[in-house]
Amino acid sequence: MHKIGIDIGTTTIKCALFSDGLHCVAESSKEYPVHIQHGTWAHQSPDDWWSGVVDTIRSVLMQSGIDPKEVKGIGVSCQSPTMLPVDREGNALYDALIWMDRRADAECSELMQRLGAKRIFEITGNKMDSFNLAPKLLWFQRHHPELMQKTHMLLQANGYINYMLTNTFSIDRSNASLTLLYDIAKADWSDEILEAVGIVREILPPIYDGCDIIGSVCQRAAMETRLAVGTPVIAGTVDALAGTMEAGVISGGMAFEATGTSSVFLVMFDSLYTTPHFSMAVGLGTGKGTLYGAMNTTGASYKWFRDTFMGGENDDNTKYAQMDAISASKAPTPTKIVFLPYMAGERSPIWDSDARGTFFGLDLATNQGQLMRAIMEGTSFALRDNIEAVAKAGVKISKLRSVGGCCKSEFWLQIKASILNMPIEIPKTTHGSPGGLALMLAAVTGEFHTVEEAASACVEVERVVEPIGSWVEHYNKMYLVYKNLYEHTKEDFAALSRLPG
Repeated sequence: MHKIGIDIGTTTIKCALFSDGLHCVAESSKEYPVHIQHGTWAHQSPDDWWSGVVDTIRSVLMQSGIDPKEVKGIGVSCQSPTMLPVDREGNALYDALIWMDRRADAECSELMQRLGAKRIFEITGNKMDSFNLAPKLLWFQRHHPELMQKTHMLLQANGYINYMLTNTFSIDRSNASLTLLYDIAKADWSDEILEAVGIVREILPPIYDGCDIIGSVCQRAAMETRLAVGTPVIAGTVDALAGTMEAGVISGGMAFEATGTSSVFLVMFDSLYTTPHFSMAVGLGTGKGTLYGAMNTTGASYKWFRDTFMGGENDDNTKYAQMDAISASKAPTPTKIVFLPYMAGERSPIWDSDARGTFFGLDLATNQGQLMRAIMEGTSFALRDNIEAVAKAGVKISKLRSVGGCCKSEFWLQIKASILNMPIEIPKTTHGSPGGLALMLAAVTGEFHTVEEAASACVEVERVVEPIGSWVEHYNKMYLVYKNLYEHTKEDFAALSRLPG
């Protein structure tokens, strides 16, 4: 029984065709740009998303050679949250303001004055931050009122692709819960927050559970993608939640981290659980919830170093492997350099839009390998910061599994396990979010009764990465420097942000 999972990531479309369970028949991906302005404005063209979806679907169908009618379901996950205003025909009125965009800090302050930070948290289970949809929407109304008047619907990235596939407007519950417009007690849009923002609920899509079928592939989409008309499409979910499913993180106390452009750290709960230090995302219609810690620029920091100092990617896509080899050779042991991985501000647990990337401790003997290792260390310290914040909230982690691009680097995983001083389980199947979507579709199509049953049957741990004992003590001391460095410089970051230019 074939199904297709598609992830609209921050920098890459990933598409995979699966047969039974998590057996991957074909994969394809396509990169696209993030347009950065004024340092912290980050937006994307939804045309890039759709062209990437078309190209990658065609690619997996061609690679597999199957009849498109054999595809029994399609699911789409995405980076989140995003603000994309569209007209009645689904045409984008403005570039999508993605989660990385920080332009709405002033609007955050305004909404907190109108409602109060405590009330916002009570309603949504999340704290106010400019990565959310609500403050971006207020910014959009203020700066582009003529476009706001033309806006028929506000979509997430997967909602846009779902519309292009089916002509149906939708949002899945997990994405809805990250907008800061969703009332977790009522499981619906919050009229109180909508009034504070100044919008009507009619411009927000109907909310579906992730496994709900929202429609089927229309004639236009079939012509472009070569899918069969009538292929069912489910609502989908947030990319990180799809990743948790592929990793088999399905029960309370299990934790998951994925390092791609950004990093996410999630702890699964058997009920809704909130804490001000983390985002909260509603689960897949099962009454489950997740605490959702997000680090903005982990993999992006390593990519920045690659593109700025290492000449960018090469034709055979081996540059990261070469960088790891250089680091392992020139910096085989822990460094005394601290890297703050805040290249576009930071979310959890510090929630500081003004924070910036910093190398601390350089000297005339510092080499490129040490700098690259320091980036791996700094991003791992950021993960430890999140794990410790969860522990302070009274959450005990029973198991940690890791996926994402970082898992291709054994060197990085060894650093991470040593900084956390805990073993990290690596699942055998690592197709990313499309794999989680495949498990959702396996439940929808009747291959399994539930997503949890599908995950239990299909997910296998391939190996466990243990801490390197001789590194642990050094990293414990370096972590304290890492923590203190931010505390000592956060006022300077704020002052820097107020400078013109």
